[in-house]
Amino acid sequence: MLKIVAAMVVTVCVSAFAHSQKIQVLDNYTNQPIVGAVAVQNQKTYTSNAAGLMDLTGITVPSEVIVRHPNYASMTIQISNRELTVVSLFEKNMDLDEVTVSSSRFLEKKSDVPKRIESIRSSDLQQMNQTSSADVLASSGAVFVQKSQLGGGSPVIRGFETNKVLLVVDGVPLNNAIYRGGHLQNVLTIDPASLESVEIVYGPGSVVYGSDALGGVMHFHTMKPLFSETDTLLIKTNSYARYFSAANGYSGHTSLNLGWKRWSSVTGFTYSHFGDLTQGKVRTGKYPDFGERTFYVERINDTDSMMVNPNKNKQVGSAYSQYDILQKIAFKQNNFVVHTLNIQLSNSSDIDRYDRLTQTKNGLPRFSEWYYGPQFRSLISYDLSITKKSKLYDQVKANVSQQWIKESRHDRAYKSDFLNRRTEKVMVSTFLLDLEKKARKHEIRYGLFAKYDRVQSNAEKQNIVVDTSGSLDTRYPDGGSSMLTGALYLTDAIEISDKVILSGGIRANYVMLNAKFNDRTFYPFPYSEAKQNNSAVNGNIGIILQPVKSIRISLSGSTGFRAPNIDDLAKVFESVVETSNTTGKLVIPNTNLKPETVYTGELGVSYRYKDQVQVSALGYYSRIENVIAVLPFTLNGSDTAFYNENYVDIYAAQNANYGIIYGAEGSVKAQFLKYWSLSSSINYTYGRLYSEDGEKPLDHIPPLYGKTSLQFTWKKFRAEFFSQYSAWKRLADYSDSGEDNLAYATADGMPSWVTYNLRIGYQFSSKLSAQVACENILDQNYRTFSSNISAPGRNFIVTLRLNTFK
Repeated sequence: MLKIVAAMVVTVCVSAFAHSQKIQVLDNYTNQPIVGAVAVQNQKTYTSNAAGLMDLTGITVPSEVIVRHPNYASMTIQISNRELTVVSLFEKNMDLDEVTVSSSRFLEKKSDVPKRIESIRSSDLQQMNQTSSADVLASSGAVFVQKSQLGGGSPVIRGFETNKVLLVVDGVPLNNAIYRGGHLQNVLTIDPASLESVEIVYGPGSVVYGSDALGGVMHFHTMKPLFSETDTLLIKTNSYARYFSAANGYSGHTSLNLGWKRWSSVTGFTYSHFGDLTQGKVRTGKYPDFGERTFYVERINDTDSMMVNPNKNKQVGSAYSQYDILQKIAFKQNNFVVHTLNIQLSNSSDIDRYDRLTQTKNGLPRFSEWYYGPQFRSLISYDLSITKKSKLYDQVKANVSQQWIKESRHDRAYKSDFLNRRTEKVMVSTFLLDLEKKARKHEIRYGLFAKYDRVQSNAEKQNIVVDTSGSLDTRYPDGGSSMLTGALYLTDAIEISDKVILSGGIRANYVMLNAKFNDRTFYPFPYSEAKQNNSAVNGNIGIILQPVKSIRISLSGSTGFRAPNIDDLAKVFESVVETSNTTGKLVIPNTNLKPETVYTGELGVSYRYKDQVQVSALGYYSRIENVIAVLPFTLNGSDTAFYNENYVDIYAAQNANYGIIYGAEGSVKAQFLKYWSLSSSINYTYGRLYSEDGEKPLDHIPPLYGKTSLQFTWKKFRAEFFSQYSAWKRLADYSDSGEDNLAYATADGMPSWVTYNLRIGYQFSSKLSAQVACENILDQNYRTFSSNISAPGRNFIVTLRLNTFK
């Protein structure tokens, strides 16, 4: 009898102290589940799933646990006999413990990486309220963005642009063989509505990413399919409708996630329409007409007519539309192996090259038509993730992808009946294999990379009156061109102590290029084929010192490598007009180009006061050897040619002796009075090019720019007041290559500017929220440096969001 009583007592005690427990972790503002929150007790870790739930069955109650997430303030909670405990976490303004994958392709704490990394989180993307990825980058204040038309945006990192910075989507590099050295608008093909986060890595990323990552890497992470951890189907939807006044445009998005235990799927669709953009009305007294759109061309009865624009601030010729599709399907083979199929498609309408439509010659429009055909990008990729440990690895990531890109250029001179059409089709095949192994204090990562680009270029001259066509010189070699890239890399991070982390890496690259010029009717090239084989070895080394908990010092050195691509080496002809009344420039092929190499060193210091204030400062210096620059050239002994009914000076991409870029970056982040947060950043860059002609400004160097933001969050209300600003770009600091677009600035350069902006959001429930923003409140008229279209004037943005989770 005593044994039975004792057994009953033990059973009751076990029931009391090992009661079934669950915690649901939610975002305090959106009331949406937080994935990846952790709680630790007795050396056992519990992690929240897609529903924000973590099962604590077996935990001793009553007890106390700390719930943590890198992006949120930690919270200590009491676990009682209640079956479900709901925890609401406040998102942090400071990313002290945030993790990143862009530096090494594997998860690691940003504080363990010696390079500067900026993250744009999902909540930031939602709050920004932007409808293009270029505007997301510009609005963040972390990247300078140039624009030649509304449908585009060319990111600049530390004075490096286009084919010298790398765009990556879900681990797959987007840069291809015809990424040019001028201004590039391909970031338009990345749908911001489908993004979960954006990570920007500053400085050469060539060891992990290879060629093109001289200035940095922008890694765009799209939505991931979520699995259910129960027998119940997990359903998650996300939709919004948006209106923006400056372009009289609208945008709509919807996504659906279906999750089972082994299978999951996420589908997204976005459509955006932009009308002609209205610029700001308030101008300085010295430049009362700056940016005015006084005319446009309209074809009436088969004749081009120059029309007076009744609203000079309406930038006629900037309208466009676009749709984007995302489809991911994931299969969880077991707890260690996941397969993912990733399909993306982006397509736009025709996009007018706004700046060319504003050019005049002898008081008349230079062009009646100048537009890009639909900007088309499709991607299909397969990802394999293995997390089961072996002797060779702890984790494996493999990716095989195929991309198809189509772009075209169409131009017709004023009063001409002939429309020039040039079309490029690019096919890109990529294979990546990355492995990680942790051994004692070492985190070793290694892998291989292979990429094949195939380019086909076509052209024709069409008579728009009688609908006949004739031959025309192609933009790239008409016989086709290709690039083959292969690489191996190895990195290691050593945590010598809790105060010292040492890291380094090495990469071996090999690049082959082949291009064929079949038709040399238009110009007698001295060659019919271009071939190159280039190899390079890159490395980096960095150290992080944390003498005390509040101070972090980082020092790093790295090299970057960029082999000439098809655009550098074999672009046939492109007319670049300097001003309305001067001789233009003609860029022709040069088969003797050498690879560019950059050597960069940077030193950063940050100070943290508790979890409330963080102050950071960083300085860097880069030297570019054999920098590729557009310089005067000759063809058959002549430095001029007659092209497109104009006499033009001949130029070609050539290797200058070297270039230098140096600069400084600073930021302040603070959390105070619980509901308030402040952030401010500033960036300064200086660049010079050294060639046989001496020293001169390097192109693509932005002026000093920055952003300051004050944010208030209380219950379901959130408001942000922020200012963005840029200093002067004086005439003396403009490059003479034409890439800085002085023709679209004032006679003194590009004036300084500042905007004041307000965003307000309200979360009505966990499902419904609304946002209202007023950008450029004072309706200032301005252009960002090197841009050929004026920025939006006062712009009201209204967004209504609907999220469901079941």
